[in-house]
Amino acid sequence: MSLKNNTPETMIPGNYVGYNFYKGPNGLPSNVQKLLLVGDTCGGTLAADKPTEVYSESEVLALCGAGSVLHREYLAAKVAWKYAVITLVRHADVTGSAASWKFVPAFSGAAATKSGVLTLHVGKDKASVAISVGTTPATLVAAVADAINAKTELPVTAVATVSETDSYVTFPAKNKGAYISSLKGGVLVSYESTTAELTAAVTVTDGTGTVDLTSALAAVFPERYHIISIPVCDSASLALVKEHLDNAAGPLEQRGQRSVMVAVVDSVSAAKTLVGSTNDERVNVAVLKNSVDSPAFEITAALGSVFSGNSKPNVPMNDNPLTGVALPAIGDKWSGEEQEALLRAGIIPLVEKGGKLVIVRAVTTRNAKDGVRFTKLVDTGTIAAADYTRDAVRAMHDIKYKNKLIHKRLAGSLNEDNIFTCKQLEKEDILRYVDENADDFITEEDTSDTSAGRMLCQIPSSIVPGLNQICTTLDIYV
Repeated sequence: MSLKNNTPETMIPGNYVGYNFYKGPNGLPSNVQKLLLVGDTCGGTLAADKPTEVYSESEVLALCGAGSVLHREYLAAKVAWKYAVITLVRHADVTGSAASWKFVPAFSGAAATKSGVLTLHVGKDKASVAISVGTTPATLVAAVADAINAKTELPVTAVATVSETDSYVTFPAKNKGAYISSLKGGVLVSYESTTAELTAAVTVTDGTGTVDLTSALAAVFPERYHIISIPVCDSASLALVKEHLDNAAGPLEQRGQRSVMVAVVDSVSAAKTLVGSTNDERVNVAVLKNSVDSPAFEITAALGSVFSGNSKPNVPMNDNPLTGVALPAIGDKWSGEEQEALLRAGIIPLVEKGGKLVIVRAVTTRNAKDGVRFTKLVDTGTIAAADYTRDAVRAMHDIKYKNKLIHKRLAGSLNEDNIFTCKQLEKEDILRYVDENADDFITEEDTSDTSAGRMLCQIPSSIVPGLNQICTTLDIYV
């Protein structure tokens, strides 16, 4: 046994007692899940590929500009879970053009003969304009432009054009890229009027250009962000994200992370084609059907926020709501058969339930191994619990065994502490069967290369699964 010297530099007789906080049991590490939002700016000071943690909307506005993709993502994330710990990173500039919508109003006569209200819908946001007797298209488009521009948080601006023959409003998007205006998953612009005298045409010129995540992911690689919210969902982005996550979680880096992505598709087959051969336990793809008023990048931010707010890594998120995002139309709900097909393909269906958009089951795209169905990592909580278990073991090793010597008692001490840490995890319902697996806890020196100074540990980790189903038989007596 060795004693830590606590002798003070004094000759005064006395009884001197000090503290050593590094002996004894080590508590489990905190489980704060940092959320990284990837997106674009429309002004502001945030440079590309510079991850920046934010603590208020005012910071986001100064960094990214009102109505930018990152601002909209931040708002969606905070509504979904207000305590989310958020970092923003701006991806490389999109080479392309911004989408633009055109609103052309007309009355049955030269001007309105009845009063009413015109409501413009930009995604799930609304801007209303009063129609009074005598309102003309020219005066209406000016009022519409003012109403839209007064809502600086919108992802578009408004420009009124008035001429003797034509009066209309254009709504250019604040960010470039095809994903802003794509029919499935982009911003939707529509209108409704309380007076039948008013009719209008709304057309869109799609934006162009794709998002390249390469430099943004490279910039955030050295840091750990437990949940990464990706604003687009396409095959190229899926491949980049998968590579990033697998490299970060590897044995040399050991930064376990997960990503979330959302797509709006028209069928189960389209969703399966999109995900393709991703097959990764750290990639989570959720889908909606046909169209929804909230853009996919906002839904992704809300989904990432809910993931980051999960109280315990292996607790399932069945029916967890994505508060604040729009709902799909009744005709666009996934049927039970479609939900089953999506889940088996490793895809998360998002459906309306109780007036909110909810997660049916938080599954990963990892559904096969060597071409055979593989379900061990199907729930995202499994890999999250494995990451947390690794974090707990490493934290204990770092505190208690850094700069130790390999002596004859070390293996036994280290093995006992591994068991103790797993018992702590068992108390938190993260691991189970620790006592039953006691014989499988093994710690020994690596004698194949004594110069390495290496101890080898084997830790059986039976992760507690989440409760997804209760199957009951009712015996009916008549």
